[in-house]
Amino acid sequence: MKRVVLLSFWLFSFHYLCAQVTGLSGWNIYLDPGHSMKENMGIYGYSEAEKNLRVASALRNLLTTMTDIDTVFRSRTNDQQQVSLSQRTDHANNAFGQAQPAAWFHSIHSDAGSPQSNSTLLLWGQYDNGNEKEPKGGQAMSDIMVDLLTRGMRTTTRGSIGDCSFYTWSDWCQQSGGPYLHVNRNSVMPSELSEAGFHTSPRQNQRNMNAQWKELEALTFFWSILKYHETDRPFVGTCAGIISDLETGVPVNGAVVTLNGQTDTTDSFESLFHKYANDPGLLHNGFYFLENLPDDTLELTVKADGFYGDTVQVVVVDTFFTFADPKLISKVPPHVVSTEPAEGDTNVPAWDPIVIEFSREMKHASVETTLAIVPHSEGTFLWSDDGEKMRFQPDTLEFEEHYAVTVSGKSLDVYGHPLDGNGDGTGGDDFTLSFRTGPPDMYPPDILTVHPSLNASNVELNLIVSVTYDEELDESSISDDIFKLERFSDRSAVSGILEHYVVGSQSVLSFFPAEPLHPDEIYITRVYPGLRDLAGNESFSYEAYSFRTSENTFSSRSIDDFESGTTSNWWVPQQSGSTTGIITDSTGRSVSGDMVNLLTGSTLSLKIDYGWDIHSTSWLIRTYLSGGSPRNVNFDSSYLLQIYVFGDGSGNQFRFSVDDHVPNSAAANHEVSPWYTIDWIGWRLVSWDMTNDGTGTWIGDGNLDGTLRIDSIQLTYSPGSSLFGELYFDDLQLAQVSTIDIAKEPVLLPDRYVLYQNYPNPFNPGTEITYELPRTAHVQLAVYDILGRRVKILMNGIEEPGFKKIMWDGTDDGGKPVSSGTYFIRMFARSFTGKTTNDHTRQFVQTRRAVLLR
Repeated sequence: MKRVVLLSFWLFSFHYLCAQVTGLSGWNIYLDPGHSMKENMGIYGYSEAEKNLRVASALRNLLTTMTDIDTVFRSRTNDQQQVSLSQRTDHANNAFGQAQPAAWFHSIHSDAGSPQSNSTLLLWGQYDNGNEKEPKGGQAMSDIMVDLLTRGMRTTTRGSIGDCSFYTWSDWCQQSGGPYLHVNRNSVMPSELSEAGFHTSPRQNQRNMNAQWKELEALTFFWSILKYHETDRPFVGTCAGIISDLETGVPVNGAVVTLNGQTDTTDSFESLFHKYANDPGLLHNGFYFLENLPDDTLELTVKADGFYGDTVQVVVVDTFFTFADPKLISKVPPHVVSTEPAEGDTNVPAWDPIVIEFSREMKHASVETTLAIVPHSEGTFLWSDDGEKMRFQPDTLEFEEHYAVTVSGKSLDVYGHPLDGNGDGTGGDDFTLSFRTGPPDMYPPDILTVHPSLNASNVELNLIVSVTYDEELDESSISDDIFKLERFSDRSAVSGILEHYVVGSQSVLSFFPAEPLHPDEIYITRVYPGLRDLAGNESFSYEAYSFRTSENTFSSRSIDDFESGTTSNWWVPQQSGSTTGIITDSTGRSVSGDMVNLLTGSTLSLKIDYGWDIHSTSWLIRTYLSGGSPRNVNFDSSYLLQIYVFGDGSGNQFRFSVDDHVPNSAAANHEVSPWYTIDWIGWRLVSWDMTNDGTGTWIGDGNLDGTLRIDSIQLTYSPGSSLFGELYFDDLQLAQVSTIDIAKEPVLLPDRYVLYQNYPNPFNPGTEITYELPRTAHVQLAVYDILGRRVKILMNGIEEPGFKKIMWDGTDDGGKPVSSGTYFIRMFARSFTGKTTNDHTRQFVQTRRAVLLR
């Protein structure tokens, strides 16, 4: 395959010179290969000091053989010498003896930092006032050098910067006056220090090992010196680049590059990397470097074992390196990298897609037309990841069935290689994936809704707590350890009765507190692991929902507790002429002793069955209060009208109806509340604030301006909601805000600092952290990883004494989910015992171990 590539950096024009470069006569330079011996070891065992020495030697050779420079000094000439910073600057300042200094000081380094980082940097001497060090020149040389060095290394740069401006975290310049770096501060000539990439970067460290890479770096310094002296550089005629695998991007070892009769071979384990690694496949740089090329268009060829050869047309330029980076195509046939499900998996969800990831992009049709699944199932294909990942979505798979999926060895990658199905390195054989699907229900019960919801406020004190699940629960898994309602202030559990109801295919846990809750307090609903569905799937999650009760207390007055006279006092819906749009055989009124409001100790409730006629255009069930003592309860609109309703989650609607202007019971005096959508399951208190909630629309004038009494309970159908069902009503009552002050119980304060073990632990995705403060304190609660790096600050501020709780959701300070592993939760508290928050006298530190399992 042939291509034409012209990759170069055009800087400025130079003349082609055959003779020695002139213009440096009378000038000399002191080269300092920073550090000594094998200091600052790189990530793969090649040190900064070794690299610096060889760059300095290459630069010295360029200067002494190609220019008329007087002298090139070096601070060291081998890896055994150990030279201090003071010795380097003293030597440079007295390079010719008798205190005669060198003309220039150039210190050669590589940079360090995160393995993900790589860039260049030039640092010139700078005083604390921002001015350049005297004698000047270092800044101008650095500006030239950082540009050429960065272009040569083809990386990013942090720029040419004065050393005092760069090291702003230190106060050294402020104290000493600057410059910051010893070699800039103590040298008496113009100076600068180069940082040529990170020896801590895996890519850069492997390139640094190559001898010609160091020559490339030296050439950028050489050209910088010539440009500083306004001297033309010789014709470059150098081609360099990286040979890499087209698919993986990994540089290729042992690739043979031929250009204009010259040959270079990229480094390999045998030629170089065995010095730094035991794994032959670990290190690669793919670097080649060919010099002394003519100003022409040349043919570059590349060959490497296991790859198809390549030929590239290269136009050699005369102003900088000519870069060409051939990418080779591997001869290795494609194979399957991973599958979902994995081979031999059981309990695979029958509704999940089958995902197969290949080692390279495939010809889609060659895979799709040959794929077979036994037992047979039709489906659809979706490709992603540049054609390497195939997703097959079956139309249907049977539950608890063995399946075999076969991808034919005739499947081809985009280069025409047949699939290597068995991984033996030879293409043409099939790949087979076997698995067994699981039962219809494979997931544990999941919470759909909780009442009160998380962070709800102004919650009634006569509360029924409800937790609704997406499926029916196994009654035997429900115990007193599963559920707890907790008072936050003292961590006390609220006593009461826990009931389990099944409505359709869903379950609801309802908790009836034995006493009304305290006003204006925080409570926490806790649901613990252990609940199972009817298929035996167990929930291992822990959930907590906090809410705050209303600051108001209420006095109530019963209208009808439905304990007696219900069937004689309340009509069946069909008795009212207002009832319409029903299926009469499915609609009725009765009394139930099974579904009752345990909050009040009730033994009976009103049950209304409904069946809606879908063909009707209007729907109403009116269950009329015709007589008995409830009909004699009169009231006005200053009350709250309340009733406990056991909802079926149907989406149908309920409302109150009242007679206005009692004893005048004319039809025009019937008023109604707004509709309440029954979108919950289980018991819930429905309250109509007749002063503030307004009225609905029926046959009255919409004003509550007389003496009131109950007319009826009304239901209506909402299109799209359930057509059949049953609802239960209990404890119809009036309520008013009480004028009696209820003294709050004193809050018990902790008597010690303590950080409790988080719960749950292990956890996913969140965990609750509880701690106690006996007095006001500045608290920092933070999460750290096993290397001691801070992951997230959960709390950092002044807190009042008391029992405290906080959640960690498994994310870092940036909101990004952290990986599975062990973390440490550390609490630091500094107490305030004086008159001001500056009077710190006690400190407390405690750490707990937390395990996150994704």
